[in-house]
Amino acid sequence: MSEIRFQQRRLTALLAAVLLALLTTLTACGDDTTGSTKDAPAATQAAPTTRTVTDMSGNKVEVPSRPMRVVTNYPAVTQIIFLLGAIERQVGVTQTNLTTLPLFKKIYPPLAQKTAVFGTDTTTVNTEVLLAQKPDLVLLTAGNDTLRKTITDLGIPAVDVASFPNSDKLSEGVTFIADVLGGDAPARAKKFTEFYDGTISRAAEGTKGLTDAERPKIYYTADNPLSTDGSKTIAEVWARQGGGVAVTEGGSVSGTAKPVTLEAVVAWNPDYIFCRDHTTCEEILKDDRFAEVAAVRNHHVITNPRGVFVWSARSAESALQPLWVAKTLHPDKFADVDIEKEVKEFYTTFYNYKLTDAEVDGILAPTEP
Repeated sequence: MSEIRFQQRRLTALLAAVLLALLTTLTACGDDTTGSTKDAPAATQAAPTTRTVTDMSGNKVEVPSRPMRVVTNYPAVTQIIFLLGAIERQVGVTQTNLTTLPLFKKIYPPLAQKTAVFGTDTTTVNTEVLLAQKPDLVLLTAGNDTLRKTITDLGIPAVDVASFPNSDKLSEGVTFIADVLGGDAPARAKKFTEFYDGTISRAAEGTKGLTDAERPKIYYTADNPLSTDGSKTIAEVWARQGGGVAVTEGGSVSGTAKPVTLEAVVAWNPDYIFCRDHTTCEEILKDDRFAEVAAVRNHHVITNPRGVFVWSARSAESALQPLWVAKTLHPDKFADVDIEKEVKEFYTTFYNYKLTDAEVDGILAPTEP
């Protein structure tokens, strides 16, 4: 009988030990669950709605983490936004984006329906129209503090995008814009800068060793036959990258769209004249005062290529300019370069658009404004 009571007490003790162990385990699991909630992965927590960036003028600006309603007064930046895959987020443009660039509107028809917030001078803003677009970010050309203040006083964040005086600054600008836009734009920007670096390297390889005497002299026209981009502009940069030399290099003409005299052009006696606009080339060829210039005598007055944006004037399509210049000036050194193929690949890669042969011809020999 005592043996039976002993076994009963032993069984009771064993059951109590099991219950105590089970209770301890459950309590520990409860503690782990509480800990997991406290240490939840960042992905499950709310992302910040704004962040601070340093723009290309050095201003620190609080911007949306992913701006969805963007406006710019910089016509070339609209093309960059398109290249970066964010054109659907752009709600305001300049008048120039609507009145020129026919190929851009053909490839992306909604461009024609965008709202003109800025005038053709890029500094005149209609504040009522701007506010009506409910923008969460404005991308501005650097250097206009008055315009910047006008916009920020409306409670709209604005960041400066520096002008593109050289290829490095252009690549930096595309990268900066991509960083501000977010999403997959930075990856697209990286692909672009790699492409641009590649065209510069290929042009450099084919023109290495050229002396200045072997470099054709280039006169580039901006607004009219007697307007040019001089020193501290990208025109002088791509002239050298392509194996030539700008007639303004080392001179007193500095900046974009600067007036020059006919006497100066005749004295420079350029071997090539590259016109930003086809109408300018036509004016030069009809003007007997240019007849003795070497470029005119040798039929080297050429309209610069223009696609979604003009290649020569500070846009992302400037990435094609060095190789085109090199092929134009030194065809024997670049016999293996197929410019038509290069253009088609650029448009397929960055615009997801397959150009026809006729469209390529229109880009390389443009006649429309």
